Amino acid sequence: MGEAEELRKAVELARRIAREAERDPFYSELEKLGGALGSGETRVPGSEIVLNRSYCADNAMRTTRRTGAVPPIVTVIIIVASVVAAALAAYFIYATTARGVRQVSLTVIGQPTLYAAEGGGVELRVTFKNDGTADVDLGGSIVVIQTKDKTAVQFGNASVATGSGNLTLAPGDSVALKYTANATLDRFPDGALATLQTKDGYQISFAVAKP
Repeated sequence: MGEAEELRKAVELARRIAREAERDPFYSELEKLGGALGSGETRVPGSEIVLNRSYCADNAMRTTRRTGAVPPIVTVIIIVASVVAAALAAYFIYATTARGVRQVSLTVIGQPTLYAAEGGGVELRVTFKNDGTADVDLGGSIVVIQTKDKTAVQFGNASVATGSGNLTLAPGDSVALKYTANATLDRFPDGALATLQTKDGYQISFAVAKP
C-alpha cells in the first residue's frame, strides 16, 4: 500500500508539472532542451526533480506560481476615473447646496396704495425689495386684489413707477412699480388683501391702502 501511495503521488505531481508546462513558456523551453515528463524520475540540465519524493534537488530550478500584475495603463485609468468621480461628486454636492441656499425673498417697502388713474381705471403703486439670495424677475408679474364683494381684480402691465429701475431685482435691490386695472376705486376697501404673482411662480401677499 505504501508503494502504491507513493506511485499515486508521483503521478499526480507529474500531471501538475505538465499543466504548469502548458501555461508557462519556461517549462516549454525546458521540454525542448530534453526535459521529458515521465512516470519516474525526470532530469533536465542543471536540475533534478525526484517525483516519488516530491522534492526538487536544485534550489535554483525551484519555481513559484506567477501572479498576474496590473499593467501601468490600467493603474493610470483607475486613478483618473477616481479623480473624475470625486470631482463630479463634489460638484453635485456644491450645486445642490447652492440651489438650496439661493432663494427669493421679496418684501414690501412702505405702504402700497391704490389711486384713481387719469383717464379711468385704478393704479396700484408698490415698492418691492429683494432680501433673498437669488435674482427675481418682476417683468410680467401681476397683482390680484380682493374687492368689497369678495371678488378679485387682476392688476397687470407692471412698469417702473418713478425714475429708472430694473424689473429684475438682484439680491439687495429694490424698485417702485406701478400696476393698472380696468376698475373703479370705490370697489376696493381700505386694507384690501393683495397677492403678487411672478411668472416664475413666486407669491407674496400684502395689504393695500386708499388715499
